[in-house]
Amino acid sequence: MNSFELKGLVIPVPTPFAENGAVDFGAFLAHLDWLAECGVRNLLVNGTTGEFFSLTPAEQLQLLQVARENWDGIIIAHTGSPALFQCLETAHAAEEIGADFLASLPPFYFSGAPAAGLIRWFTKLAESTELPLILYNFPKHTGNPLTPEILAQVPHYGMKDSFADLSLIPATPRYFVGGDRKISAAYAAGAKGFVSASANIDPLPYVRIEKEQTPENQAAVDAVNARTNGPFAIARIKHALSEIIPGYPSTVRLPLMKELPTNHSNEDE
Repeated sequence: MNSFELKGLVIPVPTPFAENGAVDFGAFLAHLDWLAECGVRNLLVNGTTGEFFSLTPAEQLQLLQVARENWDGIIIAHTGSPALFQCLETAHAAEEIGADFLASLPPFYFSGAPAAGLIRWFTKLAESTELPLILYNFPKHTGNPLTPEILAQVPHYGMKDSFADLSLIPATPRYFVGGDRKISAAYAAGAKGFVSASANIDPLPYVRIEKEQTPENQAAVDAVNARTNGPFAIARIKHALSEIIPGYPSTVRLPLMKELPTNHSNEDE
C-alpha cells in the first residue's frame, strides 16, 4: 500500500475522442499539462466524466498507462465494470501500471442488490489489491447506494460521494464530496476533499477553495459549476475545453450527444 495521503481537489478527467471515435491521446496529454500548470495534483482516470461506460477495458488501461507516464501527481484508477472479475483484473493491472489509489462504484444494472452481496463484492475487491480502495457512491446511476452498514463492513480508504450526502461523513475514514455547491459545508463537517468535474474547465477557483473555504471562494466555484451543471454536463465540459486547449475535440460517444434533442434529456455527469 502506498504512503500517499489523498486530500483536497480531485479532478475526474474527461476522455477526448477524435471525430472517428478513437481516443485522442494528444488532447488528453495537453489537458493534463494545463491542469498541472494550474496547480492540480490529483486525478481520477476513467471516471464518469471520463465516459468509462463507453470505453473498452483495453482503452481504460491505455488511458491509465498514458496518464501514469506523464503525470507526476496522484492518480486514482476507477475500475469501471459491474463484473467483479473484470474489476479484479483492472485492479491488478492498475497496480502494475503504478496507480496510487483504486476507486470503484458498486456493481450496477442490478439495482437494489442485497447489502450482504455488496459487502462481499467490495471486500473481495479490497482484498485483491494493495492499492487503497475508494468506494464511489453514485446511486442515481447504480441503483445501489452506499450505506453506513456497507461502509462499516468493507475495508476501504475513503469514499467519493456523488450523492453529496454529508450524513455519511462519520461512516467513512475519509470523505470526498462530489457536489461543488457543498464543498465548504463538507469541509466544515469533516471532509478531506472534493471531486469536481467542473474544475476541468477552470481549476483555479477550486485550487483556492482547497486551501481556504471562504464564502467568496465558494461563490467562485458555484459560478464555474453553473456553466456545466445539469443535462449534457460532459458535452459542456468538452465544449469548454475545446475553446481553451487548441485542438481539443468536443466529441462524446453515444449514447451521449452534443446537443439536446427536442423533448429528450441526457444523463448528467
